[in-house]
Amino acid sequence: MKKERRSLFEMIFGKRIQRTIGNYLQLMSGFNPVYTDTSENIYDNNIARECINTISTHAAKMLPKHVQKKEGVTRQYKGDINYLLSVQPNPIMSTYDFLYKVTSILYSTNNVFIFINRDNKGMITGFYPLHPDNCTLLENNGKIYIQFQFVDGNSYYTLYDEVIHLRRFFTEHDIYGASNDALLGAINTANIANEGIGNAIKTSTSLKGILKYGAMLKGKDIKESRDQFVKDFITNLGDGSGIAGLDSKAEFQELNLKPLTLDKDQLNFVNYNIFDYFGISENIVRSKFTDEEWNAFYESVIEPLAIQMSNAFTIKIFGKESIRNGHQIIFDVNRIKYAKTETKINLLEKTAILGLYTIDEAREILDLPAIGGEEGKKRLQTLNVINQDIADQYQGGKKNGKKDTGNTTNGNESSTKWWK
Repeated sequence: MKKERRSLFEMIFGKRIQRTIGNYLQLMSGFNPVYTDTSENIYDNNIARECINTISTHAAKMLPKHVQKKEGVTRQYKGDINYLLSVQPNPIMSTYDFLYKVTSILYSTNNVFIFINRDNKGMITGFYPLHPDNCTLLENNGKIYIQFQFVDGNSYYTLYDEVIHLRRFFTEHDIYGASNDALLGAINTANIANEGIGNAIKTSTSLKGILKYGAMLKGKDIKESRDQFVKDFITNLGDGSGIAGLDSKAEFQELNLKPLTLDKDQLNFVNYNIFDYFGISENIVRSKFTDEEWNAFYESVIEPLAIQMSNAFTIKIFGKESIRNGHQIIFDVNRIKYAKTETKINLLEKTAILGLYTIDEAREILDLPAIGGEEGKKRLQTLNVINQDIADQYQGGKKNGKKDTGNTTNGNESSTKWWK
């Protein structure tokens, strides 16, 4: 039995015969409604790729959740949307892969489109990040459509409302984020610097010079003599000893060429221009960051991305009525989980006065297994905070008018050593 061959395009969009509809969408800014991916020069640079990879790796740690916030209470839904986003957005990607790809495309091109696949009943069955070669905005009957053109020649159009669109540098164009052309100068300089280093190494290991002959020779003879010298001394190194012979009719004069290269400070300046463009420090890329550097990176890069994704996913997945009822998609990032152990313990001890964490929540932050049961649900809280009505009794050491000789603490720490 012959197996039917299906392309990935058909797996995502199905075998749908489409005709181009509508006309080009006329934009107020006067820009072209056609977007073309020009990210190749960006992603081919090793520094830019390291920056994009680092941001994408940390962004992929986010946990998408379908929640409902109503009357001050947040509860998580366990339905299909929550499963798709938190476990497997589509048949070929885990949530980590999905978030990594979405983020890497976003930072490479400043535009990423996520196709929301629905069945015949309108139920969401998958989320697919797209990387089209170009796309075109169309208008028909007052609605905006977007047509994707892929590198293999396939194209597909759908309502713009059916696509989650994330963008960066969203300033000039009405719909698309700006290109990364502003980075090309720094990347070209970095590429030239790297090529210069490579050429310098080649030059330093190569013998360059002039063969000076004592007699008048024809051009043909000079060329033959030079070629033989190169073959003996440069290519074959004579008989393997590394020594070549030269008779008295010719004299070799070595040329000492010192190639121009950037020093360490100049090279760092070139690379830092790329780091700065992505809002990331070299220590974050090299995984040598301090808590302060991590917090700065989180607040300037990861947290804004989580907010952007939360807003974009929410408005494209839910209708207005559902949003009014508190339904939304959040991208949770446990920032303290990636801090140093010392920082985690200090934070948990200081916040114990407020009773913010249960024992199991605290153990999770410390990468410890949960205790479970009622014990794990107990809140960590010091005795520094007590009911105002019994404050005087506590201060005087009395209970019901009698001296309290029961268990006491020094008021500075919880009596439960939950971190052991």
